[in-house]
Amino acid sequence: MNKKSDWKVNRRSFLKGSLVVGGAAVLTPSLANERGRHRSAPWYDSPHGIGQDFEEYEATDVIYTLCEQCNTHCTAKVVIKEQEGVVASPGVVRKIAGNPYSPLNSQPFDQIPYETSPVEAAKGKDEMATEGRAFRGGRTCLKGQAGIQTAYDALRVTKPLKRVGPRGSGEFRSISWEQAIKEILEGSDLGTPGLKELNKFVPQGPVMADWDLVKAGEMSQAEFDQKYGDVLIDTKHPDLGPKVNQITSLVGDRRDFIQERFWFKSLGSINTIHHGGICGMPGVMGNTQSFSVGSQKKRMYSDIDHAEYLIIWGTDPFVANKGPSWLAPKLTNALERGMKLVVVDPRMSPAAEKAHKWVPVIPGTDAALALAMARWIIEHKRYDERYLLNPNKAAAQADNEPTWSDATHLVNLSDPKRPKLKASVLGIGENQNVVLQNGVPVIADEAAEGTLEVDTTINGIRVKSAFTLFKERCFERTLAEYAEICGIPVEDIVSLAKEFTSYGKRASISSYRGPAMHTNGFYAIRAIACLNHLLGNYDWKGGAISSGAQYGPLAGLYDLMGVPEERKAWGVTMFRRGPYEKSSLFQKDGYPAKRPWFP
Repeated sequence: MNKKSDWKVNRRSFLKGSLVVGGAAVLTPSLANERGRHRSAPWYDSPHGIGQDFEEYEATDVIYTLCEQCNTHCTAKVVIKEQEGVVASPGVVRKIAGNPYSPLNSQPFDQIPYETSPVEAAKGKDEMATEGRAFRGGRTCLKGQAGIQTAYDALRVTKPLKRVGPRGSGEFRSISWEQAIKEILEGSDLGTPGLKELNKFVPQGPVMADWDLVKAGEMSQAEFDQKYGDVLIDTKHPDLGPKVNQITSLVGDRRDFIQERFWFKSLGSINTIHHGGICGMPGVMGNTQSFSVGSQKKRMYSDIDHAEYLIIWGTDPFVANKGPSWLAPKLTNALERGMKLVVVDPRMSPAAEKAHKWVPVIPGTDAALALAMARWIIEHKRYDERYLLNPNKAAAQADNEPTWSDATHLVNLSDPKRPKLKASVLGIGENQNVVLQNGVPVIADEAAEGTLEVDTTINGIRVKSAFTLFKERCFERTLAEYAEICGIPVEDIVSLAKEFTSYGKRASISSYRGPAMHTNGFYAIRAIACLNHLLGNYDWKGGAISSGAQYGPLAGLYDLMGVPEERKAWGVTMFRRGPYEKSSLFQKDGYPAKRPWFP
């Protein structure tokens, strides 16, 4: 171990150390023992955390892996070395850095070429060797650096925990892996059945075909029970599925590969739960519904490298999002070159601290602020009308626009469900959408342009354009009313809307979970997305990003998703996803449902 400089103690650090020592003196014996384990851990150096120590390492000491400290899953470079007096294999983690091969962790520099040998990469290469973090690795945020503490935390769970008290009691004890595997497979002394007992599957087709015979009186319930009693959860409700559905996977992360292979295809259980239900699902759905049918755009991101004006709404890319190692360098560089940054956030976040303007919206009222901005933009015609008039790809290309919108598409108000007006209804086509062009209804995909504001009747059918409906929604309240709801003064709303529309296509909004995590989150995200729509800034330099390059992470030399003689999971999920009215439980219980259903 080498030391770059001597560690010096000043009065402040001495007093801080004295307070720590004084606090440690009152620890209980058990906690003091755990703290002792922490301080004697192999990565603990004195003074810990000063960052003045370094040691040499070779390519053989490096493992390239994935950081699991947050949902970004950065690529990581980990240095593992043998430690004298520590029994470990192959050693202990001495350092975590970003993977220099990855663009995710090499901002603002170029990642090293993929053909670079691991030996050369360990020495450092190109810009990464002269200007990059530690000169030999990529960037990691503080959460990533804390991965060492997570790995060696004295309280880290390293053995299976078995419940030994009633459910909800929080009483567990450690057991061996051998015992855990045995009880998972064969059942436990708590009376919990094992996988062997529950691993009973039958395909959906034969079951439901026989159930149709039962309902038609061509097969008796007794015959059905005898045939399927051992494999179905409930023969009176066969649509609940096979008994294997009583095996549930609860994972906090996106282990889609494992879930698909093991859960759905090997076991055949329909029940697997990840973090999505308590994560940003309203935001995901709000974004996907803001774009074309089948869109996979789940998030709202901007071209930071070329932006002149950026609103960060309900997220903090300096400490979170997707993620700091990628976004923070881009933002700091953009600020340095003169990009104007506005942050909409109830709290003074690190991002707000660095912004030119902080807009402290009342939590849960983001939609009101977005609609207020949209009202002012429409009222003062600060939107890109030429962009909004384009109803299809060809029309957009004629105007050198990379994207287009459905602002001119007509909505059928005579139908209570208010769907898009279809050409078949007017007798001019099939299932295509319709616009007005010079007062004449035309198939949207064939029109050179549409009419933006429409409120009329065609062949007895009441229609309005999508833009007109949005405008009416925005104008339901005055700016003063919106201001009272969201807690932002009218003059600040006007200033924000005016600034946002003063930079052409190089202005955009990047939003994430903040506005989404409310009961109105879906609509808040939709309203915010509409502000980008009004500018038509998608896929322009400095604007919003509507798409991106994708690849098949599970495709390649091996079929990672295929399972020989795979099962096809079926049945009603334990969280009741699907239409209640189509279930056998509805036939039995009717309304109201005994549990919430999510169609």
